[in-house]
Amino acid sequence: MWTPLITLIALVLLTAAGAAAAVTLTTNDHRRAHRAVTLLKILLGAILGSSGLIAAAIRLHQAELL
Repeated sequence: MWTPLITLIALVLLTAAGAAAAVTLTTNDHRRAHRAVTLLKILLGAILGSSGLIAAAIRLHQAELL
């Protein structure tokens, strides 16, 4: 029952991390690259760690990205 929801959340987080990595590698704007790196760190921490989705949302809000 929970498997499709967990899979969907994981795919969304991985897609967002991929987009942040692409922005980090391709942008020339220093501030935008810094924000993308911050977002990438937060997303990878949520994906790989046990911090969870709520902690990721709190950190995104603190970084003024949400």
